[in-house]
Amino acid sequence: MYPRLVNLIRLVWLLAIAWYELGTFYHHTASCPWPDEAFATRDHSPHVPTHVLVVADPQIPDTHSYPDRPPWLQRLSQFIIDLNIRKSWRAALRRHPHAVIFLGDMMDNGRYAMSDGEYEAYFRRFKDIFAADKDTPVYYLPGNHDIGLGTSSSPKYQFSDHAVDRYTSHFGALNQRISLANHTVWLIDAPGLVDEDRERAVAGMSYAQWAEARPDRTIAFVQSLAQNPEGATGNTRPIMFTHVPLSRPEGASCGPLRERGTLRQGRGLGYQNLLSPQASQFLLQTIRPAIVFSGDDHDYCEYVHTVPASNTKRPSPPASVPEVTVKSFSMAMGVRRPGYQLLSLIPPHTAYDGQSLAHRPCLLPDQLHIYLSVYIPLFVLSLIVLLTSNVRRVVLRRATSNADGEVEHDLPPPSAWRNKEFPRYGSWSWTCSLAGSRRRIVLPRVSVVRPAVAFLWSGAEREDDERKRAGVAKGTGRDFWEAAWAPLVLFVGIAWWVW
Repeated sequence: MYPRLVNLIRLVWLLAIAWYELGTFYHHTASCPWPDEAFATRDHSPHVPTHVLVVADPQIPDTHSYPDRPPWLQRLSQFIIDLNIRKSWRAALRRHPHAVIFLGDMMDNGRYAMSDGEYEAYFRRFKDIFAADKDTPVYYLPGNHDIGLGTSSSPKYQFSDHAVDRYTSHFGALNQRISLANHTVWLIDAPGLVDEDRERAVAGMSYAQWAEARPDRTIAFVQSLAQNPEGATGNTRPIMFTHVPLSRPEGASCGPLRERGTLRQGRGLGYQNLLSPQASQFLLQTIRPAIVFSGDDHDYCEYVHTVPASNTKRPSPPASVPEVTVKSFSMAMGVRRPGYQLLSLIPPHTAYDGQSLAHRPCLLPDQLHIYLSVYIPLFVLSLIVLLTSNVRRVVLRRATSNADGEVEHDLPPPSAWRNKEFPRYGSWSWTCSLAGSRRRIVLPRVSVVRPAVAFLWSGAEREDDERKRAGVAKGTGRDFWEAAWAPLVLFVGIAWWVW
């Protein structure tokens, strides 16, 4: 019966490792399909949709991410986060996207002042984690952790003067306008726009004046392409992607899918939670997007902006623009459930009812819950079960030996305790006054070390079976190893395969 208990615990752990280290990731992605049903009708077979996987804020950590942790804990944290993101990415790629868009903050310290060699190794690690099919186009837009935002006066955390150049040489242009399924897609440099808009306000210039004065910046990019729509696709309103979310009223609701609180304006070293109201209205009125996707906040948020009527040469009516802030893809960004967004597009001229895009949020496993609510309780339960079974084994063995008239571990017989006769062991004695009379107290000189060692470690010497001869601690440790080695091999195998 006893080996069966060890085998049962081993089987439970094997199933737990297989499911929580791999199976649950594929289950989560399989249960969140592309939102193609939005295009289906009874009388119309839609054009084959273009599938776009939207990923926000993976923020791959490096040695500067947790400066207060000892080196071994830094390496362990980095390994756990990397492994979690690799599993999530492998599972997400099972959806076979036609394109991938990263909403910025690809690397946690891409803006940090470091050597070129250190940056190259950091970038290679990011690309290795997010390896994709060579035929799948991948688009990036900058986040504040990639190129910086504002300036850093902290001597411990200096922004690199080469952060923007490094970004453009490794990830591409800061601002882009591309086409996906005949939809115009704007990729906006939001951190640069935050700095630029502050400079514009200080200079007291309008957006048009600033665009003429600084034709190489984001404001000029947006204004020139919006006024010159050559290359834009059809009359369909474009799709806009920005790292920093747009401004909204204080305390505005983010919808039921958000884990905590709401989006509020805040500023600090290298970050700003929302674009300014002026910059937000500039983007909305100039681009007039059909939908906005943003990142940076790490949690999910849905909000609908109202764009007033345009009084330009091409007047347009008021419009409602939904904005979706996508969850972080990483387990280390303050949300229990990481996630991503699925975007399906069909050419506007094939759309039934004018609906040519649909999107859906997808959630990933709660890795912290797996560690705290599955692995730790299962570890404690396994240890208790094995310890209890070994205590029972040793106690039963001692009871059997005593029933046969054998004396274990050189313990004195009960008669010696009653008669205070310990010729074999010797004794300690002393007298004291108690209740007005003198009393003599005698204790046997019995060593407790040998019985304790026998009970916990060496056990009975006369047993032929090593399993039965072991004490409680030795038996528990041996049984736990026998139950654990196969799950450990499976965990290492999964990590090696994912890596």
